[in-house]
Amino acid sequence: MSAAQDYYDQILGMGHSPENALAYTRQHYPNFVPGVAEAVAPPVLAPVSQQAVPAVQPVAQPVIAAAPAMAAPVAAVAPIEAPAAAQPNAYAPMAATPLPTGGTTPMMWGAVACIVFALLLSMAGQFSHAWIVNNEEGGEGQTVGLTTIRQDCSLTEPETGQTKQEAIDACKAFTYMFFAEDMDAATAELDDVEDIDDAIVGDHEDYCDNVYTFAAPLMMGDQEALANLSEVRDTCLETPAAGSTGGMVLWVGSIGALFGTVMLSAGSIGRTLPSNAEQHGKWAGMGAGVLMLLAVLVWWLLLPDTDTDTSAGMGVWMTVLGGVLGVVAGILAFLDQK
Repeated sequence: MSAAQDYYDQILGMGHSPENALAYTRQHYPNFVPGVAEAVAPPVLAPVSQQAVPAVQPVAQPVIAAAPAMAAPVAAVAPIEAPAAAQPNAYAPMAATPLPTGGTTPMMWGAVACIVFALLLSMAGQFSHAWIVNNEEGGEGQTVGLTTIRQDCSLTEPETGQTKQEAIDACKAFTYMFFAEDMDAATAELDDVEDIDDAIVGDHEDYCDNVYTFAAPLMMGDQEALANLSEVRDTCLETPAAGSTGGMVLWVGSIGALFGTVMLSAGSIGRTLPSNAEQHGKWAGMGAGVLMLLAVLVWWLLLPDTDTDTSAGMGVWMTVLGGVLGVVAGILAFLDQK
């Protein structure tokens, strides 16, 4: 068996197709034909020089026999070495056609990590009570979520002639009543503010209604003041309405991130989902990220215009970051599958 044939057989034994094996072999043995051993050319000898010996002229001296003709030395021929037989697995031929590679790439793991963090951040943003921060004097510690409102009375600043603890106790008493679903029942139950936590969370709609209910009797008979109070209440209710709409969009984005997490995780470990759904994880990630960003945009556009000094809270930034990570996860998965 020739070296080329042995090389060819070894490549077939590695699992390559006959076409690829032939292509690999011909990179080293261009004239190789499967099943036909390469003939080794016989050594070529240089021709022997045969020069005629001049005849001896007769002389008077005794006849001297002519010296026998000497053959010229044969030129040495360099030995032709046969191609050395390749050792098993001692070569690394270049692939004639791309071969599939196994395992998960770092890019796919990065996509999975991004979509997981996007899901967690979207859920954190959904339940955050700090989408809006009140920066007004006297509004220390007050933040607003999508549909909730939170007051941290420990941050309350005392007024003139008032101690810090008295300011905290007064804050807890009023906040507990205004944040309650039933303000009258909460007022009757309020015995000792020491039993109330410093941080109180309530529904924003209840807060708007309770403020109107508390202030309306004080303006009885003043129709203009009542009209202004009603307008303030309507403006107040626009904030939780905007949060409710934005929250619904955010929920859809979170669900999309959940599906994207399942799809990308399955693709990263080589699992097949029904209908090859793991191949569409990149689109689920991108869609989830876009929906998270859209939720923030919708919420911001629906907020009422007020003169209150406010700023975006942690809930906004967590949701925005989650949206960006969702889009990045989709892009990484797309580049990995490209």
